[in-house]
Amino acid sequence: MKILQVTVWMYTTAVQRSWEAVRKNWVVSLAPVVFGIILSVVGSLVAPLGIIGGFIYSLVSAACASSGLFLIKNLVESGKANFNDFLSGFTVYIWDVITISFILWIPMRVAAMGLASVANGALIYLLLRLGLYILLNAVPELIYQSRTSGLELIGASYNFIVENWLEWLIPNLLFAVAGYFLLDMLQSLIFSLPAYLELFLNALFLGLGLAYFMTFRGFLFSELHGTTRRSRMYRYDAR
Repeated sequence: MKILQVTVWMYTTAVQRSWEAVRKNWVVSLAPVVFGIILSVVGSLVAPLGIIGGFIYSLVSAACASSGLFLIKNLVESGKANFNDFLSGFTVYIWDVITISFILWIPMRVAAMGLASVANGALIYLLLRLGLYILLNAVPELIYQSRTSGLELIGASYNFIVENWLEWLIPNLLFAVAGYFLLDMLQSLIFSLPAYLELFLNALFLGLGLAYFMTFRGFLFSELHGTTRRSRMYRYDAR
């Protein structure tokens, strides 16, 4: 019972701190919209370039991910982020993102080719991707809240999930389910609006939801990383 109280306390704290951070920095929710525009423009420009175009697109995608992580880092650490953080963030974690993407791309590519001719290969590949998604779920937070990089990120994320799978995965699942139903509700509310307004509201809602979700994850990760259930109970008693 005590561990349940501690866990609920952690969730409540992360929810409140995330709400305050995003409320005071709501403009951060526009960042995913800007990233989407950037990637759409770059994708259309480099599409005729083949492999080189794919490389450029991946590089820009990594830069956008880096900027997003840097914004969340500032929200979690100081409770504020600004336009300069948005711009400077494009290079802060870009090589960490590229490295982990490349490390995972090679075995997944080999697995996809190997399973293509196997019975139920598509299902096996899907389960493989799902397993990796779960075990590497904490990689974004490890990138900006630890000094871990490269191959170490895989081991660190695995260890974190094994030690905190219940506290970490349950709120992530609940947020995903809630986001799905809220998005479906939004679609029904804005269905009759002009297309441009519908697109804008969709993008704004997704941006706000993603900003809040990632900020919540950041605060929760900071509570869980490097601690044990016993140490968290001591901290709960001394709060």
